[in-house]
Formats: sequence, C-alpha cells, structure tokens
Amino acid sequence: MTDVLQTLTSGIALGSLYAVLALGFVIVARASGILNLAQGSFVVLGAYLAYALIHQAGLPFWAGVVVAMAAVALFAVLLEALVLHRVADHFAALLITFGVTIAVAPVITGIWPGDSLNLGDPWALSVLRIGGIGITARDATLIPITAVLLLCFFLFFRYTRIGLSLRATAIDSEAALAQGVSTRLVYGISWGIAGALGAFGGVILSTTVGGGVRPGLEVYAFLALPVIILGGLESPLGAVVGGLIIGVVQQFAVSLVPESWGSGFSEVVPYLVMLVILLIRPAGLFGRREVRRA
Repeated sequence: MTDVLQTLTSGIALGSLYAVLALGFVIVARASGILNLAQGSFVVLGAYLAYALIHQAGLPFWAGVVVAMAAVALFAVLLEALVLHRVADHFAALLITFGVTIAVAPVITGIWPGDSLNLGDPWALSVLRIGGIGITARDATLIPITAVLLLCFFLFFRYTRIGLSLRATAIDSEAALAQGVSTRLVYGISWGIAGALGAFGGVILSTTVGGGVRPGLEVYAFLALPVIILGGLESPLGAVVGGLIIGVVQQFAVSLVPESWGSGFSEVVPYLVMLVILLIRPAGLFGRREVRRA
C-alpha cells in the first residue's frame, strides 16, 4: 500500500509540473486560437535568466525567479505585438512560434555554455517523509503552487474585467471588438501570462532534483501537448486535470510495466492515454464539442 501511495504522490507532483507547462499553452489558445509552440523558448529563457540573475547579478533566489518571469513575459508580449499580430493565418503563426523556439535555444546556450549549471535552488535534494512516503521538498512546494494557480485562473477569468474580456474574445473576437474590447490588450496579456508560466516551469525543471539548468529544456514544454489535447485545448481546468492524469498514469507505468516492454515505454504512455480519451471524447475532457452538419 505504501508503494502505491508513493507512486501516486510522485505522479501528482509530475502532473502538477505538466499542468504548469500546459496552462501556458491554454491561455494563448483560449484568447487567440493559436497553438503557441514558442512556449519552449519561454521555458529555456526563464531558466537561464533566473540562473544569471541569481548567480551573476546576486539576487536572492525568489527575487531572481520573479524578475526572470517578468522579463520572459515582456519578451512574449513583444513577440506577439511585433511579429504574430501581423500574421493573420493561424498555421503561419504556428510555424513562426516553432521557429522562435528553434532559434532561441541555441542562442541562449551559446551565451551560457555548459552541460549543466547549478541554479542553487532552496530545495536541493531534501526529502520530506510523511507516514513512510517520501516527497522531495521541491514537489511539496510545486503541488500547492499548482492549486493556487488554478484558483487564480478561475477568479481571474470569472471576476475580473480583463478575464471577462479574455473569455469574450475566445468565444467571438469580432463580437468582443464590436463591444469595445481591445483584442490587442487581451492578446498581449495572454501572451505575457504564458511567458511567465513558461519561465516558472523552466525554473522548476532546472532545480537540483531536475538536473540543473541545461540545454534541451525547451523539449520539456512539448510534453504538455498530450496534456492540453487530453484536457481540452482551451480549458485551464482541463490542463490541470489532464496533467494530473498523465502524471499519475506515467508514474504507475514506470513502476508496474515489465522491463521487457522497453525502458522508454513510460514516455509513450501520455500519448496512449491521449488517444484513448480522444476516441471517447474527441474534443478532450473539458473541450467544447463542434457541431457538424451534413
């Protein structure tokens, strides 16, 4: 029983990380309908900027993280305003965002070379023991942060003017514009939030438990793609629920699947779960169904 609870706890922690990464995709897709593959660049940029601010500029850890998140958010806003806002076709925008990730990653690793840089996070390799179940201090922090993020998203979308504008723009951008909603402001805010979330995810991935700040971090952003498809492309709640489902199933696959199935089988599990769910609900767990008429 203890082993089951240990695996479940590890899965929830992994799912929380997936959820943070997925929320960055969802907020942009909800506002503008664009699948933002530049999220990978936000992840790697946030991690390396946090390292520079903490170790080279001498800022305290959390101050460096917050400043890095703000800087990446500004980068995301400028990317949308100066480049993507001029592109009308969503497929072209998709290619541009993918190109940004491809271009940014080698530039960043060229500025800060090295296989792995120590971020100096406050959790290190500390493990908390609760009733025989071990959980890293980082994961013990990440799980409640994800819960708070979900609550903030709910309150933001439901009770703030900007949140209502985001919802209106997601439903019908032309009607929202006719009612006086500034779509440029809505798009800028959504991209800024996505940038900040991507930077935070990059910091979490770069902790001592995660292996430090290193090349290839941008790839981890794409692990969120099965999550957002599973939960529904424009659903913040779906991102969190999908992340938890994928994280838990993946951890159980690591512990239960025989080695004869291959060492990389657990990496395929998110996509298998996604396919099963889509066979039942093509729009995802919380996605809106499209009505098709013959």
